Amino acid sequence: SAAIEGILHDRMTSPELGAIIKALEDDDSLDTDQAAGVRILRRDYDKATRVPEKLVRALAERRALAYQAWTGARPAADFSQLRPHLEELVALKKEEAEALGYTNEPYDALLDNHEPGATTAEIETMFEDLSSGLKPLAEAILEEAGPRPEWLARPATPELQETFCKWLVAQVGFDFASGRLDTSPHPFTIPIALGDVRQTTRTEPGALLNSVYAALHETGHALYEQRLPASLYGTPVHRVPSLGMHESQSRLWENQVGRSRSFTDFLLPKLKDRFADVLGEVAPDEFHRGANHPERSLTRVNADEVTYNLHVVLRFEIELKLFRDELEAGDLPTAFNDAMERHLGITPPDDGAGVMQDMHWSMGGFGYFPTYTIGTLYAAAFYARAESELGSFGDDLRRGETSRLLAWLTRKIYEQGYRLPAAELATEVAGAPRSATPFLDYLRAKYGAIYGRTF
Repeated sequence: SAAIEGILHDRMTSPELGAIIKALEDDDSLDTDQAAGVRILRRDYDKATRVPEKLVRALAERRALAYQAWTGARPAADFSQLRPHLEELVALKKEEAEALGYTNEPYDALLDNHEPGATTAEIETMFEDLSSGLKPLAEAILEEAGPRPEWLARPATPELQETFCKWLVAQVGFDFASGRLDTSPHPFTIPIALGDVRQTTRTEPGALLNSVYAALHETGHALYEQRLPASLYGTPVHRVPSLGMHESQSRLWENQVGRSRSFTDFLLPKLKDRFADVLGEVAPDEFHRGANHPERSLTRVNADEVTYNLHVVLRFEIELKLFRDELEAGDLPTAFNDAMERHLGITPPDDGAGVMQDMHWSMGGFGYFPTYTIGTLYAAAFYARAESELGSFGDDLRRGETSRLLAWLTRKIYEQGYRLPAAELATEVAGAPRSATPFLDYLRAKYGAIYGRTF
């Protein structure tokens, strides 16, 4: 890994490439897409040239070693196996932040790696606004929810789950002539080449809906990758402008579409055809409630819409403390447990279920977590804007029909590639800068309808 990243860094920072970019910046004959490509290359080149190759190689090596340590430390719930790697990794990421430069504080540089143009101050304010509205709302909804429906944990054959998920993702628009769906321990999506997008879901015997919604989540990513502008393949514009923008699509298809009342009404009879022993007597109201059941959960990846972003907020707060030198890497388990208790009212039983549940920190992904919530906020705003322009999708989704929504998203977002920075594209699509308001409004309306009361 260190050798390969060193070679790539050497090519990306070559004086010849720098001269080509400078010449293109002075070329008035470029069209809009070409000019956007040059803008992206300039950003990539300038960032790369600030970081010495020695540091690039050291980070690659430490990430590989830390991730390998995590694969053993998490199931053993033994943070001591991971601790020295994390301490070294945090120190190296601080070096990287200093090399890259930043607006106000080191975390700016790391955030910019994942959400270009975003600043810590902006995200901190946005998260404070979100938390102030979300925490009391979550408490009220959780109090109303009651115990978890028993049928959610009934066993379902993994092979049947996989077959159903393949049918479902094709139903909403995934093109199997240009991709695959398989299974893996952690769901993911990766573009291999033009016309080849791979996605996975996860099957668990006692968690049928987890596999269904993991598949819809990853399909949001895959639909985006399959519909980037093919004519620009191989250019810098043929990519997604930020992780938050990518996450907006996985969250939208999983939640605004997949967990809507209209779509759960469509989904239930299809599931009953294959899983009668799991869902045979479950009524549409029960199923919709179950698909949206909120609870205080230990695990971020399985968290419901109500509590999910509290998991992200606590990780963001911890990362800020690390890079403001207010927290040492060795103190992460205690800090994580305290944050879980403060935000979600529960404490992990051990470090495997707590601080080590995610792989991100072991892979040096500091600055990555905020993009999950940015994507969540984008998703609510985009879906609301689509319905304001095209009318309700309720009747469409009750039939399992997604073509109107998919066409709108393709035109507005997917086919735009990286022509605009993410924040500009999001404002253009949503008609307003990113904020927590559309998401909070969406939760209040949705759970107000589920429980027949005002939140």
